Amino acid sequence: MNKIMLIYASKHGSSKEYTDMIGNELNIKAVDIDEFDSVKKEDFDTIIFVSGVYASKINKIDKIKNVFNNFKNIIICPVGFSEYNENTKKNIESNFTEEELNKIKIFYLRGAFDYSKLSFMEKMMMNMMKKMLKKDPGEHKEMLDAFDKPISFVSKDNIKDLTTYVKEI
Repeated sequence: MNKIMLIYASKHGSSKEYTDMIGNELNIKAVDIDEFDSVKKEDFDTIIFVSGVYASKINKIDKIKNVFNNFKNIIICPVGFSEYNENTKKNIESNFTEEELNKIKIFYLRGAFDYSKLSFMEKMMMNMMKKMLKKDPGEHKEMLDAFDKPISFVSKDNIKDLTTYVKEI
């Protein structure tokens, strides 16, 4: 039987929301990345890791990459605000070596953005990004609007491909 470990790292909530949905759909318990070291990895065949993407980097991914060889199936679910397109795909894949990409399956999940929930440092970085986005506002309207009004794309529909895949392995 395929035993599944569901791990998450969540800063602002979207990854946790998705993790709860995935856990409910697959009837498995989730573990916060901070408790990951205490889990007996040899008891599991499959790992699902759900985590936010910040400046093209998947949060806490190195902690998971260190144990890739412990698992038969490795599923990475980066959660980001951006629409999934070729550029987003490249940014996500840049977190992995070619060898790692051959071992994993990636399911991108679109998250949320709420400027008011950001830390001081995150707000500083986002304000710099906002200035850059304003140079081409048409292409970045959705993101610029989100600075004033929180927006969420978190939806149970977004996990359908993932849960179908997991049920078939």
